[in-house]
Amino acid sequence: MFNFTKLTEFCQLIRRDILTSTTTAGSGHPTSCLSAVELTTTLFFNYFRPEVDKLIFSKGHAAPLLYALYHQAGLITTAELMSLRQFDSPLEGHPTPRFKYVDVATGSLGQGLSIGVGMALGMKIKDDRSAKVYVLLGDSEMAEGQVWEAMAIASYYKLNNLIGIIDVNRLGQRGETMLGWDLTTYRKRIEAFGWKTSIIDNGNDLQQVISTFKLLNFKTLKLPVMLIARTVKGKGVPAVENQNGWHGKVIPAEKLELNKINKKLESFYVKL
Repeated sequence: MFNFTKLTEFCQLIRRDILTSTTTAGSGHPTSCLSAVELTTTLFFNYFRPEVDKLIFSKGHAAPLLYALYHQAGLITTAELMSLRQFDSPLEGHPTPRFKYVDVATGSLGQGLSIGVGMALGMKIKDDRSAKVYVLLGDSEMAEGQVWEAMAIASYYKLNNLIGIIDVNRLGQRGETMLGWDLTTYRKRIEAFGWKTSIIDNGNDLQQVISTFKLLNFKTLKLPVMLIARTVKGKGVPAVENQNGWHGKVIPAEKLELNKINKKLESFYVKL
């Protein structure tokens, strides 16, 4: 496992990758990516095993975050990262199997958890006891009925190899989501569907995220688990943090403030 200092550096580098790749592309959803950096960095570098586990970005518009994770793992090059959304590039605006580390296309919101249920059930049938399926969801897609149908099936089959993470950044495409930052209501509803839940009051506090993951102890789970994390959309760029109207918009170069990210980190790459 990586220590707190290294994970902090990864978070900074991943934010830089998200910002530079989307601004260079002139399109993308950087603010939707920035809110989930600490959650996915902790997962990716401490728990996720690419050769065994499955990682699904149900909020597929956060694809630049997914690509940044693989970049910092040393599994794709900087040139590949910077080809985001270019013609013939496998790094599309939403993840597709053209990107070699993606099994299924996502981004039609509400479908990712159902895909995860199918994968987790398949692992159970194959008796693959160690493999896990991790699904990153956005809070806007929690209004989709298919999400709750997937939850019902997951608890019925006791899919303890399925772990969901809801990035509750409060802001959707056109304003505040149905529940905003009401984590308690999310928890009550999800537990009513037979899941174990854990709330992260500040999903952008790396230490809190790490502590929550440790307490879960994925090896002893008996039910599917949902992490419910309060985050800030656009986290890391003060000019757009928690601001409506930035969904699906690139951040102009003058607002990036990349000078605040330590340039010494540029050579900090670690292979999994």
